[in-house]
Amino acid sequence: MAAMERVDAPEGITRAVFISAAISSLAAASFLLFSTLVKTDRNGVNVDFSTLRMLASGSSGGLVLLAMSLAMLWPAYLGLMSAVGMWQSRDRLQIAAGIVLIVLATIMVSSWRWITTAEANGDTWSVGCGLIGLATSLVAYLGFWRAGMWLVDSPYRE
Repeated sequence: MAAMERVDAPEGITRAVFISAAISSLAAASFLLFSTLVKTDRNGVNVDFSTLRMLASGSSGGLVLLAMSLAMLWPAYLGLMSAVGMWQSRDRLQIAAGIVLIVLATIMVSSWRWITTAEANGDTWSVGCGLIGLATSLVAYLGFWRAGMWLVDSPYRE
């Protein structure tokens, strides 16, 4: 692994921003892994679209959701390392934001498809707390990521 460009103690605000980004990423991973994203009622049978239920039923969608949940650990790692002063390269931080955007877009498109399929079948549906928590955590991560990128690039960071 290549040596870090700068290893110094970040200021309190910078540390707080990167720790908040890491917490947001971990929260997103846990919402995705443990919470219900969408619920439908098909002729009296409740169907929950959640990672653990999809994994238990042997669905390949569960493996995809598990991979997305595990992918959210890398942005958390980058946030924690940046919080302690191990400044990550700009490219790594941009790749982490790209991962978050891909997960957010995939979940939104998938939940839209699940909901439209339920409506087409005449089933009732409801948004689970996992989808709300996941989307909120990912948007919060992107806000903290942008603030962190500004602080890393700031000429006043000395």
